[in-house]
Amino acid sequence: MLNEKALKVLSTLSEPDAAYCHKLARRFANLGIAPDKASSAVCALVEADAIPEAGVVKVASLAKPAAPAAERPVTDQAVYA
Repeated sequence: MLNEKALKVLSTLSEPDAAYCHKLARRFANLGIAPDKASSAVCALVEADAIPEAGVVKVASLAKPAAPAAERPVTDQAVYA
């Protein structure tokens, strides 16, 4: 299913990450994507460090966290939503 280059790249990954890539390649095959294109895509994902870590959800947040209640200014005005 995957070409030699992709298999070599996958050998550098942890076992869960390699298993994820193999599942991804099978999904590509089920979608009718040619094996050479699937291999190229898997290699590109690994090289870009875009393989999600097993059990870890990566979330990038651009919002600044809210200040703790003790640091917020006290006002006499009521706020209604």
